[in-house]
Order: sequence, then structure tokens, then C-alpha cells
Amino acid sequence: MLGAVPGIEIVELDVPAIRLQSATCATLPAYKREVQLKELEAAAAASVDALVTVYHSDHRELCAHEGDWPFRIVNVLEIVGDTMGFRQDDRYKHLKVMQDADAIVMDAADLIAQHGIDADMARRVVLQGMLGDRPLPLKRAAAQSFGQVVPS
Repeated sequence: MLGAVPGIEIVELDVPAIRLQSATCATLPAYKREVQLKELEAAAAASVDALVTVYHSDHRELCAHEGDWPFRIVNVLEIVGDTMGFRQDDRYKHLKVMQDADAIVMDAADLIAQHGIDADMARRVVLQGMLGDRPLPLKRAAAQSFGQVVPS
């Protein structure tokens, strides 16, 4: 399908095809982290412009890594939608890249209020769901935990 999109060159990455989506590896967290890291490293080594995720669960787990690598992380449906003339900003990725529960809640305050959600409850959901849904630690988070200066 992507091969039919003008301007797209598909680059095969030499990573294990152990699953259709990484959610099936949830019972093997260390292996899941290892495979995700190999995928990100292979994409960087191949000098791709974008790592395209096919499954939403993989996209949710990987999208925050966009700030740590020299390529974008996009869901395949973004590309398909753009090709059909539909453009929708990836609000989830926008928020998750922030990696700050308070900033996320402030950014989404209008939606939280619109749906009558308690702000404290929203913050807990952000912490446990959105920010907790990342098996592989971010490079910038690891560097910060060791007191290193992380370039922005």
C-alpha cells in the first residue's frame, strides 16, 4: 500500500519479525525493550526520514522517542490520510513527547473541562496510561537521571 504513495521509498530494516505488533511481547518486557531499541537503531543507521508504525499500540509506545532520534515516528494512517487529502495532527504524539504530566494536563485543559473530567484524575491517567506506556526508556530521560546535560 505504501509503495503506491508518491515520494515514499520503503526501507527494510534488519530487525527480528517476532510479532505482528509489540503488544504480544508484553509478557517478555526485557526482550520487548531490546527489539524496540534495535528497531530505532536500525532506522537511524538506515538514515530514514520516518519510522512508520503500522499498529496503534506500537505507535503509542514509540512516538515519544521521536525527540531522541534523527527521524519522525508516524503512524501508517497519517501517510494514507495525507495521500487522500485528510490531515489530522497527531495530538497524542504531541502530548506524549512533552513527557510532563502537568504540561499535558494544561495543554488538554479544554478537553478535560469539556468532558467533565476531574483534573487530578486526568493527571493520574496521563501518568499511568500515557507516560507509563513506554517499555523502552527515552534516551533523554536516562541522561537526565544521571545528571547529564541533554541537548534540546
